Amino acid sequence: MLTYLSFAAWYTVTGGLSVIASIASALLFALEFLALLLTSWYAFDSVDASCRVRRIRAIPDRDPGYRPKVSLQIAAYNEPPDMLIATIGSVEQIEYPNLEILVIDNNTQDPDIWKPVEEYCRGRPRVTFVHVDDWPGYKAGALNHLLNEFTAPDAELVGVIDADYRVDPDYLESVVGFFADPNLAFLQTPQDFRGFEGDAYLTACYDAGEYFFRTTMPSRNERNSIIFAGTMGLIRRSVLDELDGWDEWCITEDAQTSLRILKKGFDGLYIERSFGKGIMPLTFAALKSQRFRWCFGGIQILRRHWRDLIPGRRTAANQLTNPQRLDYLFGSLHWFNDLVYLGFTVVLLGSAALLLTEGRVGIRPLLGAVVLLPAVLLGSGFLRALWSLRHETGIGIGRALLAFSNWLSMSWTVALACLQGLFRKEGVFLRTPKSADDPGLGSAIWAARSETLMAVSIWAAGIAVGVRGLATPFLLLLFGWQGSVYASSTFMSVLNQRMKLPDDLERRRRTERKRERLSQRWPYYVGGFASLVAVATVAGIILFGGANPGTPKDPFEVPRHEGEGGPFATLIEPLVGGTAPAPETSISVAPSPTGSPVPSESVSPSATVSPSPSPSPTTSPTTSP
Repeated sequence: MLTYLSFAAWYTVTGGLSVIASIASALLFALEFLALLLTSWYAFDSVDASCRVRRIRAIPDRDPGYRPKVSLQIAAYNEPPDMLIATIGSVEQIEYPNLEILVIDNNTQDPDIWKPVEEYCRGRPRVTFVHVDDWPGYKAGALNHLLNEFTAPDAELVGVIDADYRVDPDYLESVVGFFADPNLAFLQTPQDFRGFEGDAYLTACYDAGEYFFRTTMPSRNERNSIIFAGTMGLIRRSVLDELDGWDEWCITEDAQTSLRILKKGFDGLYIERSFGKGIMPLTFAALKSQRFRWCFGGIQILRRHWRDLIPGRRTAANQLTNPQRLDYLFGSLHWFNDLVYLGFTVVLLGSAALLLTEGRVGIRPLLGAVVLLPAVLLGSGFLRALWSLRHETGIGIGRALLAFSNWLSMSWTVALACLQGLFRKEGVFLRTPKSADDPGLGSAIWAARSETLMAVSIWAAGIAVGVRGLATPFLLLLFGWQGSVYASSTFMSVLNQRMKLPDDLERRRRTERKRERLSQRWPYYVGGFASLVAVATVAGIILFGGANPGTPKDPFEVPRHEGEGGPFATLIEPLVGGTAPAPETSISVAPSPTGSPVPSESVSPSATVSPSPSPSPTTSPTTSP
């Protein structure tokens, strides 16, 4: 990789390009550098968790006699009353004597939804129910209200439970004892889900999300750099008070809080055992809203804390170690995976337009054997992502491929969230409803309309270039691959519409259709359109501004007679289009475990494109809350 980047930088400076083409190539180099950097991090993330033979960080001893008072808090908005009541009931069954249960419903307008919950909680000895209208701060604001006004003064630990969870009775008895260590400030257990068995779509969502808690969190735990995931975790109340509660400006207040805690020199701990199961988003649209929120929050964290995440000396104000800083830095940067990929997708479409109209693209080329690197990265990255997921979860190849498709299906959504996160200070908090839209193919395509349009556009461009004879088979393969990434969204949306739910989930789905969505999603659509226009404008400047008459000199060109070429000529010439002076476009794309390929690209005068991937799930999951 270093050799390739060195060549790319050298040729950008000394390759005889025009001024505009040199600037465009420099921008492409920056994207390539980020793509390859993320590829390396994904590889480390997978290998560290899957191939580690011994722990560096010992799990602290658990003191079974340590039993401080615990306040478990449930924040709900417009939740189906039977689902929320069942959650409260499961928390009441927890076998721990020193426990209070606080339930807050914020901003649900329909009293038929929250009144039954209030009635259920009335008179129950360990349960307090609170309803507030027009309360600011979303979930963080609701939790702060509970913390400041209703949490018992002697409660030493605060836990957060999502409104759809069923919690195991031995949850607190199994984990509270770890807090006997006075430096342990928070503890996290895996998010887990129920009701997915037997359904292809929900199983794909479940398997894709498993990567984060099976691979990323165990790896980060070795360096004391885990995140608080928002549910099924405990925080020391005194530390939370020291932070002045949850930050309401960040829509992923849970992850941001864990970073603030670690900056103060406290410890976090990940316990790899599931103690409860919730309900996954039951619609593709809801899954996109959830991933949008996670990504936007990750960018908010990066914008606020990036200076603290640059490796350096520890100070009183920032006690993060360098491994902790890098984990949080890459944990935020990985969202740009899909933004880089979107940029290269637009460049690919622009390249097709130039090939059809001008017959050349004048940006730094990939020449000779250099084109093999992206091809190797594409294959090895894809295989590594599947291997890592199967190794950690034990699933078969079919389920792993569906999970990989689920990661890729979020690429467009994450790219738009990145762009908005870079330019908007205040987040668009898209709530995650556990309900479905009306069934039907039209509804499925509508839920993935942007991605469907992108896939059709890319495939149409590839067909046009192929029919005109302007593309090598490798370039056509790249058009097919990149179109398939966006088409995976359409596939997942259709798969979701075929989903059959049991009666209880179907009833909850009908209840939650009452949620008002249009007003919440308007900013998403408007921002998405503006983001696409911005990316297209930049790509147009790069491509059309960089058009360069003629072909830059090939630094690897060796004079030879007809018929010569050496033992590798037959291998390389089909990739780079032989010796013909046809325009070459070369783009490398790297799939990531967060879910979408990370492209690394370059375009040049000769007609070839080379993808270079390296995956990591979520397409890890994306599941990273």
